[in-house]
Amino acid sequence: MGAKRRVNANSEGPSYQAGHHPAFLLPYSPPKPARERDITLNTMTDEAEVNTHPERPIQLEKFLSQRATERWCKRLSADYPAAEYWLCHEARILQGFQRDPRYAARFIGVDLDRNVLISEAAGHPLTHWLATPVGQLEHPFQRSSDLVRLILAALRALAHLSRAGLVHGGLRPDLIVLRQNDKYQIDFDSLALIDFGVARNSQQRIEKPLFIDLASPDAAYLAPSMREAIQRDWQTYAKLVGESGKSSWYELSETARQQYGSVLLPDLAINNLDWRVDLYALGHWFKQISLHRIDYFKDAHQEILPALVKKMQKPVLQGGFTSLDACIKAFEVLEVDDRLLTITEAPQTSGVFTMQPTPVLHPTLGLRPTATARGEEEFAPSSLGMTRREAKQEAPSGRGRLLGMGIGLIVVAAVGAALLSSKEQHASPDQPASTAALPIDPTSTALAGSTASNEQNSGEPPAIAPESSAMAGLQLADLRKAAEGGDPAAQTQLGLRYRKGQGVTADNVQAVAWYRQAAEQNHAEAQAYLGFMYMTGRGVKKDFAEAVRYSRLSAEQGNGTGQYNLALLYLAGRGVALDKLEAYRWMKKAAEQDNSARARLAELRQMLSPTQLAAVDKS
Repeated sequence: MGAKRRVNANSEGPSYQAGHHPAFLLPYSPPKPARERDITLNTMTDEAEVNTHPERPIQLEKFLSQRATERWCKRLSADYPAAEYWLCHEARILQGFQRDPRYAARFIGVDLDRNVLISEAAGHPLTHWLATPVGQLEHPFQRSSDLVRLILAALRALAHLSRAGLVHGGLRPDLIVLRQNDKYQIDFDSLALIDFGVARNSQQRIEKPLFIDLASPDAAYLAPSMREAIQRDWQTYAKLVGESGKSSWYELSETARQQYGSVLLPDLAINNLDWRVDLYALGHWFKQISLHRIDYFKDAHQEILPALVKKMQKPVLQGGFTSLDACIKAFEVLEVDDRLLTITEAPQTSGVFTMQPTPVLHPTLGLRPTATARGEEEFAPSSLGMTRREAKQEAPSGRGRLLGMGIGLIVVAAVGAALLSSKEQHASPDQPASTAALPIDPTSTALAGSTASNEQNSGEPPAIAPESSAMAGLQLADLRKAAEGGDPAAQTQLGLRYRKGQGVTADNVQAVAWYRQAAEQNHAEAQAYLGFMYMTGRGVKKDFAEAVRYSRLSAEQGNGTGQYNLALLYLAGRGVALDKLEAYRWMKKAAEQDNSARARLAELRQMLSPTQLAAVDKS
């Protein structure tokens, strides 16, 4: 395979050959600078993630072909060990779906010179849907009926793969794609998988130890049996290359690592696993979604649905499902609402944050990239009827599991870093792919000074207005009395408590009402909070013109949150004409106060010419 450096596409598509770089397959030629290419919207955390490394090991991007078909470009880093082997392996797996393309992206081709694989599948990843508000809901699956439909769609896809003798091995929300029908409703029958990097069947067995970091928090979705198999396979490899006793990539010497590309092991333990590892992975992700309160159609759903999801991760001897058909039937008996959701705004897919454990490409443990911490309960999207902070209070768990989902794919606060922190922030669907960004929620981000992470990252004290910090320590009764007496700082803090459900029932409408009273007294912090609420449609109808107005009032008083969000509004052309120069000006001001803004500012610099930068820097 390596000598030919070519894998033909199926009969319906063109071949993709090394040295041939057709524009209709890859519309970004010449390649973007590394800095620009590696800035990808992370829909599971509170901010756009900026990768400070030269290149991610795995990148997944969506684009349109000349025929307007939705395609996916999977790119492996030039340093990715045995990249050609893994791309060819995945290409062969995808080609196996030619006769029956259900549940899998259509293979288009692979370029071994550029370490790129192209496939085709219409729709948006589940991670992006989980960050998409629908009416009063945080995402399309907040209602238990729609969550049941989603689970059944995923289980049926898994059953189809299993009947074909295929074990996927890496099921995650970032590679499950769903599209809308002509009525703007999610078509559950359209579910497709866009990545088969570690899949295998009896014809296409894996012959190299899986290049997966089991110590990464992102590996928590892997079944115990799969983790054990990966370790055994590394032990087998280590023994073969003369380093017996070692059980992971990180323990191997540089000499042993260099042999990885040429060594093939046909009898790896990973090839003996079955559908149970995939059911475990699905159970892990859906458990995160169903952990917290959601809009239950039936009271019975509140108890039965989480129990069934938990059962997906149990061994048979501990009460787990004996077959996929039994699991499907258990969910099919749940009564669901006939009402279907209409989704007027779909998410904008630019890049897809990869939730799989990232391979380490460096020779020493000291250079090993660190994964964002997250807690297991953090995966639950706020869509489950809770804000990220509410989730933290109800299910206090350490930040250590999902990107976190920050994946706590997805983060609610406790995916506080979460698979899907869809409630705290949402990137508007029609933002330009290269500039999509999340607004800063003043109640939950470093710019508001309310998180300890800012102190840890910047070494500077939180940027809280003096009067606000004083009010923050008041008892609820005293705070309410001061707020009702007209104190804008107290009104802001009372709104914040309603926003986060601290001592009161969470109520965004009440939060907006108190923010507004303080904002009308020209309180900069309250204006930033109110601008965010208008920007994201929380407690008030989404209104970008109002978001701009309040963000500007706050920004002009020097509030970093208002400056940051005003910059995003200019960058996306929301409520104002799109203006990258103005976005840069405001982001530059915000960067004087916060590291997150500094990182975003570096991205904006890539979008401006030297002449533009010089003009802005002088102004």
